Amino acid sequence: MKAKRDANEASVFAILRAHGLSVYPLDLPLDAVVGYGGRTYLVEVKDGPKAPMRPKQVEFFRDWPGHAIVIRDNDEAVAFATAVRHGTA
Repeated sequence: MKAKRDANEASVFAILRAHGLSVYPLDLPLDAVVGYGGRTYLVEVKDGPKAPMRPKQVEFFRDWPGHAIVIRDNDEAVAFATAVRHGTA
């Protein structure tokens, strides 16, 4: 099911972009926005090391100027959470 968008979203996004900000709708292509200590992280969760990225996800990771991470298993999740809490992520 596609997320419902607000009528003013396109114009708001256009204004932000005109001011040099990068904007990407959060219903696609990543799974979560994670916050801690005033920081925001974009996270994609994949089931195991061989799970493929969808074309939109590949495009996102190629073009996004900020930080985004793929977590593929519980160990990576723990390592990421630890790094975030220690301010090294």
